[in-house]
Order: sequence, then C-alpha cells, then structure tokens
Amino acid sequence: MDDETIEKYREAGRIAAKARDLGRSLVVEGAGMLDVVDKIERSITDNGGGLAFPVNLSIDNEAAHFTPRTADTGAVFKRGQLVKIDVGAHVDGYIADTATTVEIGTHEWSHLVKASEEALKAAIETIGEAPLAIVGRTIQDTIHGFGYEPVENLTGHSLDHYELHAGISVPNVERGIAGTVPPGTAVAIEPFASTGTAKVSGKVLGNIYIFKKEVNLKNPDATQLQRFLMGRPALPISERACARVSKNVQKSLAILMRRRGVYGYPVLADEPGSMVSQAEHTVLVLDGQKIITTR
Repeated sequence: MDDETIEKYREAGRIAAKARDLGRSLVVEGAGMLDVVDKIERSITDNGGGLAFPVNLSIDNEAAHFTPRTADTGAVFKRGQLVKIDVGAHVDGYIADTATTVEIGTHEWSHLVKASEEALKAAIETIGEAPLAIVGRTIQDTIHGFGYEPVENLTGHSLDHYELHAGISVPNVERGIAGTVPPGTAVAIEPFASTGTAKVSGKVLGNIYIFKKEVNLKNPDATQLQRFLMGRPALPISERACARVSKNVQKSLAILMRRRGVYGYPVLADEPGSMVSQAEHTVLVLDGQKIITTR
C-alpha cells in the first residue's frame, strides 16, 4: 500500500468520523430520521467524500441495513431507542466504515453499548498480529465478560478500492479461520453485542440496494433508473437517492429486483424484544504499524 493510497484511506476516515460524530449529536428524541440521514450524508459530501453506503440507523434489535425511505416523513426517534449509526465514506474509492451506538434519553443499555466498544478496542490490539480465530475469540470473550452474546453471523471485513467486502472476514466469535490480516490491508472491525439469540436474520427490506447487472426492461422509468445505477460506482445506494431519478421508485426497484438486476439488502435483526449494540472502526494494517483511520 503506497503513501498516496494510505492518505486517501486516512482522509476517508477523517470524513467518516466527523459524520459519525455529527450523527451522535443529531440522534435525539423527536428528531426526524430523514433529516438526520440527510445531514450526516451531506456532511460526507460537503467535506469532499463520497458515500460508500447509505447511512444506517438500525434501531433496538436491528443490527444493520436500515435507512429511512423517501416516504418516511413522519418517522422520528423515540426515548429509550438504541440506535446504531453506521457511516461509510470514500475518497477516490478508498473506503472508511465506522459505527457507534446511541441510547436516546435513557441509560438502561449503557453496559451493552460498552460491551461492543470494549470488544472493538481489544480486537484492534490483536488484529494483524494474532490469527483471525484469536481475534474472534477476543471479541467473544470481551462481550461475554459483560454478560452478553456476540452476534455470531455478522463479521468485520476487509476493504478494497470501491469494494466494501473484499474477501477477508473478521469474526466476532472464535472460528476456525486460518491466517492473519496481512500487511497492506484495510479492514473494518465491527463487534455486535446482543441480549437475544445473537443470530440475526432479515425478511424486511432496509431501503438499501446495489446494482448487480444490466437486464432487459420494458418499463421506461425502470430503464432510466438502471441507466443511472450503471453510471455510478458499484456501491450500495438508498431508495432516497434512487427517487431523485425515478418517478415511481418503489415500482422500478421492484422490477429490477425481480429481474435480478438489483439486490435489496434486508434489515438484519435479532429476535423481537432484544437489544443490539455495535461499535466499528476502520484500521490499516501495515508493516509494523496499525492506523485507526476513523478514530
């Protein structure tokens, strides 16, 4: 990884961290979800970055992949909610991915939030040096020490140029994954702590999509949307962004999904009534050095 690439990763990290911290100040009781995601995303673009993915605002038992849609004008944050703010920025395709958890107006889940934060710190200390299986065990043991369960079917991931999941997985539990993270790798580490089953699944769309391939279409609006998606980087995009070029965005996205030209990300959630916290940083693993880009 050359100096220019490192600097682009670091700049993306600075932009993402600033947007994440802005999000922490905005997620309060009564705030509109659409207004919050708009301000966080504009922070990224106003500071010279691109969106690596739509801002996620997953709530309570939701771990990932929820963002509000255009029609959610009345959706507001409520007291007692546990909100995961997951932010991604890129500079010329070099990505920073970072997340934090905010409890709105109460302190019932402070211990749960700290569990994921401390697991992240412990994982960063071992990443690049210890085998990935040991990194997973470190996260698992830390979260168990707080009395909670690590979400076992979500992992951290390596990052590459315009690629959010670049092949290396960082487990949140001990698994038989061979090897370490090699020098010259950008990696997002993201422990999730849960009061529930510690396994997430998804059946409801989270309003986040990614273009997969060009397909034959008869619907003019879907055709226009596909043309727009083909002309941008192959990174996830929100329904809100699609609505800027589509007059009937829900119908057009449904057509593209049926044709498998577009994939829709489901909201990943633990069992109803449970709570999930998340903490995440992007780390550059270099020869003899680790750089946390999103601190």
